[in-house]
Formats: sequence, structure tokens, C-alpha cells
Amino acid sequence: MVPLLLLGCVLVATCRSVDTPRNGWTSRWGPLVPHKTFPADCGLCHLPDRWDALRQGFTFDHLKETGVPLEGAHVRAACLRCHNDIGPVEEFVARGCGGCHEDVHQGRLGNTCTRCHDQEGWRAGGLVAEHARTNFPLAGAHVAVACELCHLRAPTGDYRGAPTRCEFCHKDDLQRATSPDHVASGWVRSCERCHFPTGWSGANFTHAFFPLTGGHAGLTCIRCHTSGTLGPISRACDSCHQDDYNRAPNHVSSSYPRTCQNCHTTFTWTGATLNHVFPIRGDHNVDCTVCHQGGNTSTFTCLVCHEHSRSQTDGDHDEVAGYVYTSSACLQCHPTGN
Repeated sequence: MVPLLLLGCVLVATCRSVDTPRNGWTSRWGPLVPHKTFPADCGLCHLPDRWDALRQGFTFDHLKETGVPLEGAHVRAACLRCHNDIGPVEEFVARGCGGCHEDVHQGRLGNTCTRCHDQEGWRAGGLVAEHARTNFPLAGAHVAVACELCHLRAPTGDYRGAPTRCEFCHKDDLQRATSPDHVASGWVRSCERCHFPTGWSGANFTHAFFPLTGGHAGLTCIRCHTSGTLGPISRACDSCHQDDYNRAPNHVSSSYPRTCQNCHTTFTWTGATLNHVFPIRGDHNVDCTVCHQGGNTSTFTCLVCHEHSRSQTDGDHDEVAGYVYTSSACLQCHPTGN
């Protein structure tokens, strides 16, 4: 009975010693790797009175001794993480990263882990360049967004099938876009027509059908699209600038045409340039009402300034064919005012 009792004590002690953490080794690493091929001088690695502790200053040139370099986090890994009783380490090395590390992507992203990961840690890097190989390259604010915000199945290691249309991720932004109202205007897709990935503000819409130049360039949409939607509106100047027309000197009383672009530019209302049929220079550079009297720009008179008596003027033109004593006739023969 005594020998059996002693044997039981030895077995219990052996199991307990394996489960007890010693210098980072626990039962989950398995029994110590066999030392048959190691040097006979145990003091090269171990303390003389402790087998579970390596001597201070112990180093092992893994590249020199095995031909395999240890880099990054592998330098800090305990030897038994790879060298244990699970099987020959060469078999696991031949499998690459998957020999030791579980593939949380379940093979969906291939076996080349180094495309995203390095040996410093599992945090993926180089994803911006990797994403450029897809149909949704990362740019602007998308570069700093956590993968899980778009790849909803990322926690399970599945990065396939993420939506690429803006409205799938930016539903809340679309609902907040009320100036002008994007939903009411039917502007719920193809956000890239106006917006950039750097931010929602500073939208750039190609307004080719009515180029936004000068003072129009800095206006918000609702200054012209007053209904709150982006439907078609009149392109006539006075549809927006009726008050400016009413305040302009002589415009209302003289019945100026509403084709403001004939004289004005989009940069300012002042400094209008009129393509006048009669050269406005020298003594003729006067106020419009001097020649266009009665509030009508379609008629004019030359005789206010050029006082010609009719009898004398008729006599001077008695040999001129088609002569009549009117200002319009004066302009036909004297188009420069001379």
C-alpha cells in the first residue's frame, strides 16, 4: 500500500507542478519541449538551482541557430508558444501565419495576411492602398473612419459586400439637408455630383445651364430657389432683381428692356456698359434723359443741343435726296455726331 500511495502523491505533484505558472509557462503551453539535442551544460540557459528560470542575460540567436529570423512581436513571444508538444514546429511554419494564428476572416480574404498585417501586431495597416484596389477608394474623411462603420460584419471577420452608395451610410445627413430640401427635390442619390469626401459643406454643383459667375458664385441655392426645392426657375434677371430694376435711375420711367445682361455684368450693377448705336464720348457723354426725353429710350432728339432752325436746315439740305427734318434722319447721315 505504501508504494501505491507514494506513486499517487508523485502523480498529483507532477500534475500540480505543470499547472502552476512558472516563468510564464502554464499547462496551456504543454510539457516542456524535449532537450535531447540541447547542450549538456544546463547552466548555459538555466539558473543552477532553478530549472524554471533562465539565467540573467540569457540570449539566443534564433537566426544563427535555426535559420529563421524573429521580428516584431515574435521577438517577445515565449519559446513555448511555438516550441511545444503540439507537433513539429516546421509543419506550422510551412502553413505561414495560419499555422499559429486563427484566420478570423475564414479564408474570405485569402491566405496572404501580410497584405494588411505586419509582425508588430494584428492591427491592420496599409488599408488605404489596399482599398484603392476595390471599386471604392478611400479619400478625404473616409480615410479616418473605422472599418466597422461601413463593414457591418467586420466583427465576424467578413469585410465583403459593404455598400458604396452614399445614402446607405449617410441617411441622417440626407434628412438634415433641408436648405435646400434634398428629399423634396429628389436629390437622394449620386451625392458625389455636388459633394466631396472631405466633408458635406462646400458643395460644388456644375451649374452649366446658368453659369454662376461674379456675384452669383457666392450665393446659397435658396437665394434663387426660394421654394426650398431645386426645381427649374426663370433665368430672367428681373425674376430675382426686380427691386434693383425699380431702384435704377430712369429705368422704369424710360421703359428700359429687361435684358439686363445687355448693359450689366454679373459682377456688379454699377459701371454698366451700353452698346449704344451712337458713340457716347466727348460732349455726348451726358445723362440718358438729355437725348431720350419723355421717359422713352426708343426715341431721341438731337435738336435739344444742336439748335438748327428748320428753314436754314432745309435750305442746306435741298440737294440731299430723302432728306427730312427729324433726329433719326440726322443720325443716319451723321452717325458719329459730326
